Amino acid sequence: MPLPEEHYNFSKVSVKIRIYETIKRWIIEMRLKPGEQIFDVEIAEHFQVSRTPVREALQLLEMQKLVKTIPGKATIVTEIDYDNLEQLYQPMAVLQQLAVRLAIEKASPKDIENLKRLNQTFTDEIRGEKDVLAISEADVNFHTAILDTAGNSYIKDFCNTLWIHIQRLEYCFFREGSTLEDSIYDHEQLIQAFEMKDDFTASVRMKAHWDRTVMQIRSIQG
Repeated sequence: MPLPEEHYNFSKVSVKIRIYETIKRWIIEMRLKPGEQIFDVEIAEHFQVSRTPVREALQLLEMQKLVKTIPGKATIVTEIDYDNLEQLYQPMAVLQQLAVRLAIEKASPKDIENLKRLNQTFTDEIRGEKDVLAISEADVNFHTAILDTAGNSYIKDFCNTLWIHIQRLEYCFFREGSTLEDSIYDHEQLIQAFEMKDDFTASVRMKAHWDRTVMQIRSIQG
């Protein structure tokens, strides 16, 4: 199992979480591909740690359904289920619609300026060097700012769980890059709704944003 050549400096307290976050990123970026077997011994040697934090990190990944363990046989990266996109996108759309309505009620001018700044970062990443993970993370940061303004921790927790799998799907979408201007436009329309305190339009725009993303991913599949 070839692993990326990178240097790490993990503290004892954070080693499990750091390994979890790193392997999660590899899975999202397809550096660890669907169906690929993961060997805890190799991971431990790579990070120069014992097998215990690696196994604990893999347990967290299994809870997130990014890997699956076949007892006594292997731990493998889960396949991407392109046939059931709605299982991810329908609940995400509903949660994001609710979040944007709550956020508009609470948003201050500072919150709106923050959304503009985050969307500018997203725009710069799309029109810049095409760092796919940076584009994805900039998109997540924009939507997370709305969740933070909404102030409902349960909505945010559920969205964060869905984001992990959606990022994995959208890595291919962002890598294609042909329709990303639509996402910039969607963000701009949401910001306008914030400025007008129009929660109904924001909710409609948010749903259209997620629905279009599903259609675009399906079109990339061919």
